[in-house]
Amino acid sequence: MDRLVRPDLHSDAIVIDGLNISRWCEDTFRQLSQGGVTAINATIAVHQGFRETVTAISRWHGLFERHTPLIDPVRSVDDVHRAKREGKVGIIFGFQSTDPIEKDLRLLSVFWTLGVRIIQLTYNERNYIGDGCLERTDCGLSHFGLAVIEEMNRLGILVDLSHVGYRTTMEAIEASQLPVSFTHANPRALCDHPRNKTDEQIRAVAGRGGVIGATAFPLFLSAGSEATIEDLVDVVDYLVQLVGVDHVGIGSDFTYAQTKEWFSWLLAGKGKRGQMMGLGWPVVYPQGVRSAAEFPNVTRALLARGYSSAATRKILGGNFLRLFETVWC
Repeated sequence: MDRLVRPDLHSDAIVIDGLNISRWCEDTFRQLSQGGVTAINATIAVHQGFRETVTAISRWHGLFERHTPLIDPVRSVDDVHRAKREGKVGIIFGFQSTDPIEKDLRLLSVFWTLGVRIIQLTYNERNYIGDGCLERTDCGLSHFGLAVIEEMNRLGILVDLSHVGYRTTMEAIEASQLPVSFTHANPRALCDHPRNKTDEQIRAVAGRGGVIGATAFPLFLSAGSEATIEDLVDVVDYLVQLVGVDHVGIGSDFTYAQTKEWFSWLLAGKGKRGQMMGLGWPVVYPQGVRSAAEFPNVTRALLARGYSSAATRKILGGNFLRLFETVWC
């Protein structure tokens, strides 16, 4: 019976990409559609402040109007299911830093009203919340950070800890009354990069009901630009063996059509030095999963590795969907 459902598994499954930070244009949306992606955590802000972020959201309204056949906004789990039924790509607004709320806790409710459903606490370095994973120190949550987590829980905004420092991560997991996520992060045991996560951190997220999204970003895979889709599935295997299949997803971290100058801006952060952190150029994703259009290859690779149809559905998107149901309600 399992074999009978496999040929159509990808087209039938809910496929959720835990994070995508591509250039938002028609080509990106068409690739997502071709890849059968149901919904993505779309990064709409990183270093931007409040006004810049609101402007970005207003631009998204224009994108929804121009590309109605391809994309729809997602504010609820029902919206994910609707996107699947209508054959569109659901766009979940996400931040990769709390910089857009600046120093005002009240702005969280403003952004929730505007559709933001996922917020990463820090992006590599320190902000008002705590330290990022590349900061020179390892301080924990500030008092403001604790208040932000409490308010995100109240509103129903998922706490993302992918780029967050060790101590801030562990304290955030403890402080949150709802499950949290590494939407796009790999195990440090497989690739010793400070942006990757220790087994202790991964277990802590899973232990509270969270989900870890295995990422295809080459800097966080041991084979780097020589990686293939098998290296990504190796990450999935490791995570499944460590915390179980119910806590593993895919967070591609695709950066389609982004420029070298954009990467320099992104990785420089507040330092404005434009350092690439050893990132090669051009950025080469693993062979077999170099764009969202190749997402069906992930399904094939998981099935070839021996995952059942049920387990494959969970990894492709079912686990993230369950997490959203828990946090957004």
